[in-house]
Amino acid sequence: MRLKCERCGAEVEDEDSYMLRNERVCEDCYFDSAMPQHPCDPVAQSGVDKFSEVFEEVKPEELLEEQRKVYGYIKEKGKVTSMEVLQKFGMRQGELTQIFIVLRRFKLAKGARIDGVTYCVPWDYQG
Repeated sequence: MRLKCERCGAEVEDEDSYMLRNERVCEDCYFDSAMPQHPCDPVAQSGVDKFSEVFEEVKPEELLEEQRKVYGYIKEKGKVTSMEVLQKFGMRQGELTQIFIVLRRFKLAKGARIDGVTYCVPWDYQG
């Protein structure tokens, strides 16, 4: 039996769905719910900073392919909304959140509020 994910609307076989609280969801939404969701976590940032002290800073070419693509797009455009990134790469919000967490932790990109709109910008953006 096929059903719709109650979060994203994707069609999924009943046996491939998961219960999340009181919702029947697809695998992607189930895993997205278990991933960290806050790019501005100071404890996690402290851990990355300590890692960078011992090892070298992470360079863009060392990122995973999807991370590199998103980072390159942000650098190329100078500032982009999350909706622009989602549309450009055809990804889910959960995927972008995880990529942005990595970019922020390694001080490659950050969020910036410009004229009331939140943008993803390169870390060195001065606005």
